[in-house]
Amino acid sequence: MDKKVISFALQLFGVLLLLALLHVAFFYARATELPIDLIAMGYVVNFAMAVAIYYVMVLLAKKQNKNLGFIFLIGSTLKFAVYFLIFDPLFMQDGSQSKIEFFTFFIPYITCLIMETLVLVKLLKEMD
Repeated sequence: MDKKVISFALQLFGVLLLLALLHVAFFYARATELPIDLIAMGYVVNFAMAVAIYYVMVLLAKKQNKNLGFIFLIGSTLKFAVYFLIFDPLFMQDGSQSKIEFFTFFIPYITCLIMETLVLVKLLKEMD
């Protein structure tokens, strides 16, 4: 595996781990029921998808560097598809979706999106 991908994965893991600890601490401080299984699933799925998308971008950067933006957008679309296919049905089992359920997916999603955007910009600058 490419050193860039491993470096990105380790950085993303560190950021998401810190964020997950803050996320859990927030629930604990508010004495709110802790949906730890959903939180873990949200972070793990977003981490795996972000690393996979970055891996594809690094592979294609050598061959089709002009299409990296489209790869990034396709990856973001895939993330939304995963949300609507997996997470939304889980959240809607009780008939409604709470803010807690919404943020268990979208906090790691937004964090991964920001990290992916930053490394994509860096990758594009390296190619110039």
